[in-house]
Amino acid sequence: MYVAGVAAVIVLSLSGIPAHLAQDGWLALDAGRIIAAHGIPQHDYLTVMAYGAPWHDQQWLAQLVIYELYAAGGLALFTVIYVFLTGLSVALAIKAARHLGGAERHVTLVLPFAAFFFLVAAVSIRTQGLAYPLFIATLWLLAAEVRVPTDRRVYLVFPILLVWGNLHGSVTLGVMCAMLYGVLLLFAGFRCERWRGLANRRGLVFLLGAPLCLLVNPYGFSVVDYYSATMLNSQFSKLVTEWQPVTNYTVIAVPFLLLAVATIYLLGRSGSRTPAFDQIVLVALALMAVFAVRNITWFGLGAMVLLPTTITVVRRSRPPAPRRRRLNLTIAWASIGLVAMFAAVTLTRPVRWFENTYPTRAAAIVQRVLARSPWTKIFADVRFADWLVWHDPRLAGHLAYDTSLELLTPSQLASLSTLAQAIPPGGHDTIAPYSLLVLDPANKTVNRILLARAGTHVILRSKRVIIASKPAVGQPPPA
Repeated sequence: MYVAGVAAVIVLSLSGIPAHLAQDGWLALDAGRIIAAHGIPQHDYLTVMAYGAPWHDQQWLAQLVIYELYAAGGLALFTVIYVFLTGLSVALAIKAARHLGGAERHVTLVLPFAAFFFLVAAVSIRTQGLAYPLFIATLWLLAAEVRVPTDRRVYLVFPILLVWGNLHGSVTLGVMCAMLYGVLLLFAGFRCERWRGLANRRGLVFLLGAPLCLLVNPYGFSVVDYYSATMLNSQFSKLVTEWQPVTNYTVIAVPFLLLAVATIYLLGRSGSRTPAFDQIVLVALALMAVFAVRNITWFGLGAMVLLPTTITVVRRSRPPAPRRRRLNLTIAWASIGLVAMFAAVTLTRPVRWFENTYPTRAAAIVQRVLARSPWTKIFADVRFADWLVWHDPRLAGHLAYDTSLELLTPSQLASLSTLAQAIPPGGHDTIAPYSLLVLDPANKTVNRILLARAGTHVILRSKRVIIASKPAVGQPPPA
């Protein structure tokens, strides 16, 4: 049954690759190409608005891995391996839940719901995917240690955090879990004379050592600027749908709130029989998902690992039904065969299939404009910016901004969030320097305002993109 569930995740993800390869994936490829050719970046030169700003590329290692996968086998190899990594994460979560004491039927009960929330954001192909197995490994090690103390394997958390800290900013979740473990150990040491010495030593190691893992990267202490610019940036919720509260999306919010309430109810029923570590982690992950829909993925993974054991504590599991070995093997091998078939088909797809949600004509038009006017500045929707640079590296430094929003100042972010509003007399006009607009048709209100400007001429209008030219203010003369 578990094999069939993991196979279903992989097959569905493989079939949806074109829809899931979006701006974050293109940024990873762009940055990976830069790192492979020139080393780890220190300053931004891809965009106009952030040109010269310090670039603390905390995800450098993930970007390099992604680009090297592309270099070895193109978009096909990179995306297929990414999807398999997603499936591996689900398999690890199932294994962790069983190891921590979750009954088989309770793991099966939680799996569809938790996997749904995990996949809401996990299907997006980006650097975050490389962190999913590390999150599960960290949670598994800490939760297992809470149940059976004195196991030295828990110190494996530190090398995991060191690698994770160079892959994705979600390492802060692992650090918080490790610090929570340290705090609980210190508390236990005060309460129990028998464990006082060990608990105090190990508690301090985790409480103080875990956050130091964030600093082991090419940027040292200055990487803190990256975390503060992302985690504490209130402007992101105005510009990026993933940073908005889950309540903004009814289709996701209703089932999420139902599972969150059920989780809290079960934790209340289980009381002290569920370790405090599990209770705090599950509640914290649920609260994080409430405030930002992107965090619902981590709640799904956490629920997959920890919730089945809570259900098992509350409701004693009945003896497992007799296994139908032949039937189970048939289902497992059929699932593996289906995955292999879909993977083989995906690996032989032409390049255009992976980009079939992007307008190839748009890239050609932009390249022609740049060939005629090398000084052209381009205001492109975030969906297209890094994709355009991937197809033509000469566009670096010509585009207004890209998905690295943490590089922009608060005033720049505020100006992007108010594009649909009228410019007050004497106010700053964000798009004044740009003579070419590459717009996403989905942003109808903003597009209507921008295209209504005097002198704007539509070059291409389709379901996927709108390209228009306009007079530029403050444009430098031809070189």
